[in-house]
Amino acid sequence: MRSGPTNTRRPRRPTRTFVSLTGPAGNLGDALIRRGTLDWALGTSDELVAYVGAAPDAWLQQLGIPSDALVLRSKRSVPRWLWLLITAPRHPVLVLEAGEVPLDRGNVLRELVFLAETVIVRLKRGVVVRPPRGIRAPTNPAAWLHARAARLSQIALWRDDASAAIVGGGRVAPDIGFAAGVRPGKPADEREELIVSLRGARRRPDQAWVEAVRSTAAAEGLRIRTVVQVREDESRARELADALGGVFEPWGATDAVTQENLLRERYDGARLVISDRMHVLVLAALSGAVPVELVPSPTRKITEAFAAIALDGISLDAAACDAEEIQRFLQTQLGRTGEVRERTLEAERQLAEVEAEMRATILAARA
Repeated sequence: MRSGPTNTRRPRRPTRTFVSLTGPAGNLGDALIRRGTLDWALGTSDELVAYVGAAPDAWLQQLGIPSDALVLRSKRSVPRWLWLLITAPRHPVLVLEAGEVPLDRGNVLRELVFLAETVIVRLKRGVVVRPPRGIRAPTNPAAWLHARAARLSQIALWRDDASAAIVGGGRVAPDIGFAAGVRPGKPADEREELIVSLRGARRRPDQAWVEAVRSTAAAEGLRIRTVVQVREDESRARELADALGGVFEPWGATDAVTQENLLRERYDGARLVISDRMHVLVLAALSGAVPVELVPSPTRKITEAFAAIALDGISLDAAACDAEEIQRFLQTQLGRTGEVRERTLEAERQLAEVEAEMRATILAARA
């Protein structure tokens, strides 16, 4: 008697996602966008491989990397990363980290490796995802290699028009930090603070800047507080608190997770946040505070990234203005609370749509 047909199908090999999550543990903005990158990678495969570079254990906790992920550390693990890519089952997923991409002459080899990774994944009929990124210091051949890799990726996003133009066009999307969650914050009539957080490595603002910020706070009945979102800025925060007659809140020995939670609570109670750190302003906007870049000779990084969410005119070159001009600018910004809320909600919605598209692309590739 003949038996029925035997099922000879091989068991399905587990799928694998690779995600790059490097960054300094002392920069909460970098952690914010790397966590956003990780969120996009989670749930896309059975196995997760994360490259974190030289990051300490605290970085893994800060990002919330799952305990069952395979974590690769230091440049010495790059050959293993490539080998795991080459030997991965079909349809792997590669998610590169969001943020700023330096393309100066010292990054040619790195871009060549990224191009090779992209080619490997595409040959295995996988999916390559490049969350919103901004390009800095573009030079050839690094920029050329980067553009080739971006065009081979199914999802390639830029956080500003200038970066998209460098690679010959592409989709512009809000910075992934805007996916961290819009918060209700305190009601407008209970917001009593003007918060300042500036880079320690940049030229300190002059007396006209100090007078304008102090006068604005006094006119609005706001308490001035200086905070630290990047460890290297702590001394500058202390200096500014002294100059402004404000409250200095150090980072000190606080762990990074607690520090981030504390800062988000501070932004919840602020009406205005002044900074030249982009992700200070992103978190401030998510909390309902009005974000302002007010420093001497600002770069276009913040202006262009906020233009991508249609929030224009938040930056002012303090070196080109006297105290009265700066104060008028700050008074105008204080009236933009409703606009800020509207733009951040829309940015959050757009990023959710992009993530859904990415996951649908992965499912379609494996169908």
